[in-house]
Amino acid sequence: MKRILKIFAPYFAVGIFWCVFSNAWLAILAYHLQILFWLRRPLPAVSLPKSRRLVFSVIPAVAAGPLFYLLLPLITRTDITMWLADYNLSGLSLFFMIPYFGLVHPYLEQLHWTGLRNSTPLAHPLFAGYHMIVLYSLLTISWLFVSFLLLTAVSYAWQQATQRTGSSFVVVLSHTLADLSIIIAAALMT
Repeated sequence: MKRILKIFAPYFAVGIFWCVFSNAWLAILAYHLQILFWLRRPLPAVSLPKSRRLVFSVIPAVAAGPLFYLLLPLITRTDITMWLADYNLSGLSLFFMIPYFGLVHPYLEQLHWTGLRNSTPLAHPLFAGYHMIVLYSLLTISWLFVSFLLLTAVSYAWQQATQRTGSSFVVVLSHTLADLSIIIAAALMT
């Protein structure tokens, strides 16, 4: 039961605060509070991998932002500025979301999903699935499908990287670079 509640933590947060209240800040904070609730111990440090060469494997994550910036006009069904504003992400709200989403969120999300990925293969599509709820009002259906497949594959790759390196450093760094580059690209488009 605990694992089910943990897996559906982002669905509860997004379902209530994104879908009902249209508030990105409340959605992400509700999600993170659930992560901290289930953790119930001090936040662990991110340890470096045994092989530092593996750090270079995260470089493709930086491409997420530029790809998002280039593709977004082709794959969306609404204007990004209006979409962000609809979820209370404009002005200072968006400005403060950049470091929070780009630096805090990846660490907490990896902390949450690493154990879930190791406990059930369903964690990969479920990780991708909650993102589709957020992206549904932005992307076309075909690009939602592509995003779902991509995020499922990324989740699996992150699990493999954590197992190979014995460290979450590469995964957290990869997630951080991807999220930070994506939110900066979104902010630049407004």
